[in-house]
Amino acid sequence: MTLRLKQIRLTNWKCYPSQNITFNLHPDRKIQIIFGNNGHGKTSLMTAILWCLYGVDIVSKETLKTYFYRGKDDSSSVEEKEMRVELNFTRNEKNYFISRTAKLKVNGSSSYPSVEEALFYEDGTMRSNSREYIEALLPKSIRDFFCFDGLKIEQYTQITQTKEAKEAIEKVLGIPELRNLRDDTEKALQELENRLNKAKGTSQTFKDKLQQLRELEEELDLKKGQLKTAKDEEKKAIIIHKNAQEKAAQIESLREKLEEIHNLEKKRIGLQTQLDNLQKSIDSWLKKAAIPLLINFVQEMADDLQVTSLKSTSKTNSTAVLKAILEDKSCLCGRCLDKNSRDFILQQIAELESLEMDNATRIEKEQIRIDLQGIIRDNAKFSNYSQLLSQRDLLEEEIEEINQHIKQLKQETTGINQDSVREIWRKVIESEGKVREIEEKIERLQKEIEIKEKQLEDLRKQVQILASENQTTLMLSNQVKMARGLKNATNELIEWHIDNSQKMINQVTSDRYLQVTNKPEEYRGVEITPEYTLGIRTITGKLLNPDVLSAGEKEALAFAFITGLNQITDNCVPLIMDTPFGNLDEEHRENIINSLSNLNSQVVILATDRDLPDRLLNLLLPYTTDILKIHRLAADEDASVIEVMESY
Repeated sequence: MTLRLKQIRLTNWKCYPSQNITFNLHPDRKIQIIFGNNGHGKTSLMTAILWCLYGVDIVSKETLKTYFYRGKDDSSSVEEKEMRVELNFTRNEKNYFISRTAKLKVNGSSSYPSVEEALFYEDGTMRSNSREYIEALLPKSIRDFFCFDGLKIEQYTQITQTKEAKEAIEKVLGIPELRNLRDDTEKALQELENRLNKAKGTSQTFKDKLQQLRELEEELDLKKGQLKTAKDEEKKAIIIHKNAQEKAAQIESLREKLEEIHNLEKKRIGLQTQLDNLQKSIDSWLKKAAIPLLINFVQEMADDLQVTSLKSTSKTNSTAVLKAILEDKSCLCGRCLDKNSRDFILQQIAELESLEMDNATRIEKEQIRIDLQGIIRDNAKFSNYSQLLSQRDLLEEEIEEINQHIKQLKQETTGINQDSVREIWRKVIESEGKVREIEEKIERLQKEIEIKEKQLEDLRKQVQILASENQTTLMLSNQVKMARGLKNATNELIEWHIDNSQKMINQVTSDRYLQVTNKPEEYRGVEITPEYTLGIRTITGKLLNPDVLSAGEKEALAFAFITGLNQITDNCVPLIMDTPFGNLDEEHRENIINSLSNLNSQVVILATDRDLPDRLLNLLLPYTTDILKIHRLAADEDASVIEVMESY
């Protein structure tokens, strides 16, 4: 029973002087795309659809004057301008035509709009009360769930918290119809009971028993109502208790982290003490760092002085030998020295003596050499300087890692103290007591109901026996019995339908959300309360309020809920999405686009080129019947036209 939008006609509506859009309805392809730049008329098209359906509830009469076409063919001499929006829907081979007209009447320099009631045709037959038929086809209360603005969609996670939204959701689920059936059976039962009580020929005993029966039934209904309320309270109390337990578990985890912070701080103090002592050693070394850092140069100087000393000693010895030869007046070979040989030796002695330093200088240099050798020997005790620096670096790195870990743990444990720990455990104990108290109340009520049902059964038997004494009362009594059975069956049906519908929408919404979210590994799914408020259950069991989600995640959640509602209802309505991907990242967009093909309903997407680049558009093409484009009419910035780009 899928309702599909087949045609839209606009006359003098905002930027559209005259526009006719006809969608190709295909049994398998259910997506239509209308591209348009911002400001060219996408939102105007959506507003036109809603105004045609719901009139002044969408556009007030005061504002409507600005919705008349203001293009270049407008003439100030025209006394009256007519604006019209027409919609054509189809479902199960039935055709529905809806038309709404407004006229702009001019009186001198002023003008005022006049709005006519919508016209509603079913298979060509005009229906007199169009509002009732429109409400039956597309209830006004659910308009946010079939016609929505993507730029505002994140707000939809909050609208489910209103009374109006709850009523709208229940209307989608068909719950009001069942409640109406229950009310009808209740009225029928009361009427039959009144007739039975007033029937002729009934004894006073029968009337007394009948009154007792009615009072006992009222008591039983009251007890059953109390039992239902108690069970609802039990569900809420269990949720509160579980949340308190989860919070307590988190607190305990945080307490362990606090203990870890304490141990890390103790370790940091020990390491800091080691680092301080090590730094003292390094500082002591640095006071003498000039010599150790130049030790290679000192070694070279000592070596040079050593060589110089050896050379000086060697030269001194050579001079002494030559002088001894001169004094001996003969060569080492035994021959006498001739004049040339003597002169040569004297020349060598003179050269050697000229190269020799004076003795004081030589002694001074020798002392310097000895001192330098001492410095070299003393430097050996500083040979572990590199090792000290390495140890210091390692300690500093370890302390920094501890500091970072402590910082992270402190951020995770912000606001945690003994008072908060005691408070959360108080809530755990209190909520546990509340659950136990409600369980005891439920058990007591169940026993009381069981007793009263037994009393009621016995009393009905007595009434039936008394009723059999008179043919009229017997007949009415049987009718009352049947009406009562129908009432009880209706109540059971309502409870089952509500429970089953909530389970279904919870499951479908969860499945769809896990399809479209970019973090499916972090979530178990969506949880929807009996009041239809939304929450996200994480993989760790924590229930997240939508307020803490990012704009993109809120949009994904709202999309999952809206499409989930559409999936579980028998009467699927078109989904009209204006700029649907405003706050979504690339991954969210792709996930949602891939999920559109799984919907039972028709999907009309009003998008910019940025919303649907070629890569994403190609994903939709196998499921698309029409692609249209909004253009500005030449030389008229107030006028637009919608033309077919592709048709499949």
